[in-house]
Amino acid sequence: MQNKDRKTNFFSEFSDKSGCINSGMCSVDPSSNALEELLLNEIRQIAFYIVKLADFGIENAKIAEDAVNGLSVIIVNTALRLKDYKALLYKLEEEKKSAKELYLGCCKERRIKYELVEHAIEIPKNVDLTELLKAGESLVIEKQKEFEPKKLDLIELLITFAKTTASNLDKLRRLGYSNDEWNFKILKFLNLTNISSVRIEKLKRKICEFSEVSYKIWEKLTETLEKCYGKRIEAEISLDIKTGKSILASGSDLDELDKLLEATEGYNVNVYTNSTLFMAFSYPHFLKYKNLVGHFGGENAEEDFTKFKGPIFATQSFLQKVDYFRRGTIFTTKIIAPERMIRIEDYDFKPLIQNALDSEGFTEDDETKTEKVQLKYDIEKIDKIVENADKKELLVAVGSYKKEKIAERFAGNEIIELESPVEIQLLIRILNKANCDNLSIVFTHCGPNTINILFSTLYMDPKKIYFAKCPNTLISPHVIRAMSEEFDVEMI
Repeated sequence: MQNKDRKTNFFSEFSDKSGCINSGMCSVDPSSNALEELLLNEIRQIAFYIVKLADFGIENAKIAEDAVNGLSVIIVNTALRLKDYKALLYKLEEEKKSAKELYLGCCKERRIKYELVEHAIEIPKNVDLTELLKAGESLVIEKQKEFEPKKLDLIELLITFAKTTASNLDKLRRLGYSNDEWNFKILKFLNLTNISSVRIEKLKRKICEFSEVSYKIWEKLTETLEKCYGKRIEAEISLDIKTGKSILASGSDLDELDKLLEATEGYNVNVYTNSTLFMAFSYPHFLKYKNLVGHFGGENAEEDFTKFKGPIFATQSFLQKVDYFRRGTIFTTKIIAPERMIRIEDYDFKPLIQNALDSEGFTEDDETKTEKVQLKYDIEKIDKIVENADKKELLVAVGSYKKEKIAERFAGNEIIELESPVEIQLLIRILNKANCDNLSIVFTHCGPNTINILFSTLYMDPKKIYFAKCPNTLISPHVIRAMSEEFDVEMI
């Protein structure tokens, strides 16, 4: 047994993505990109007809919700299971046809000239993978030809913003809250990508306006999480490894972690969190589970999954590529399961649990003792800093990657350190209380969710936003350029 008592640099590790370039984990796969573009094209067409129908006073909440749920799926560029992919693609194709026929019928009834989506593609039945790839590749090429470089950058940013907002709304839906108006606003926002003549200034304005929608969704999500799992508290996170059979849960979906923990009660199986699921330890509800023993790894899934001696459960919002991971040990509830994952249907965790029981598990030789990580949540302290900084320059650093350099650069500012890279709850509280004319924000975490949080804060109009330099292979270079050139986000 190893008795390590070492200090950790836990939160700062969440933006160190250098390893993914060499392994290919954050590279863009052309085939996956083509399939995702084809799926996105179906959703964009649905958005077009939903917006047109709304002009006639006609709502179709079910199709709009399905389209937004589909949009939330296509965030990660990874190899997709063709069966799952086709099921979603053809479902959206049928719903698109339904919305289109209803719209054309309304135009005919009112004797109004109808409009159709530019570059629409009809998906024929029973096509093979090669034909799907050709259709998707043609869309990628057409989009690159259609928009000038600056506009294309904004279009890609808009799509990323819409997709990640849809993901947050899907989390709310699974927590029991739905909002038809927000579904419509996301599709209306996405519909801007159907208009080739849209001006750059209008795109920038609409992105800023949409930040209010995303900000309000974040507010509702944090409120709903506390309603479901109790008021946030300061927490200790154990990084110890314990002897026994184990499951690693990775992603950011607390509702799915909750279901897993409930399903594993009564089994001699330890559950560890991974990635940003460490947030579970700050909600009292999860403390009741004795089989939730701690957190394993950081956010380098390739390294963490390889070292873990048991099966992996990837939640729906798991955002990392798995194309290079080991086979047969990763389970998921994703609507479109990546090729390397085993699909869990209707939250039946029995195959996952059995896999854990059959696995090697951790032995006494694997045991470690590590200094616990403190997940801070000192509201009173932060409120005092904000109140006393009314006329001072205030900097909020989200995440602790290279925090010493940040502290040195902004030494003249009053600095609030939010060590967790996904600490949206306290950030919202600060933005709602502070004088944003004197407030700047530094985001040190690379990832789609951070892009969403960053652009959501535009609604509160902070003085300046800074963002960590990320590999172009992790965040699209189109998005990076649009952030820096069109929205004055400074890369540090």
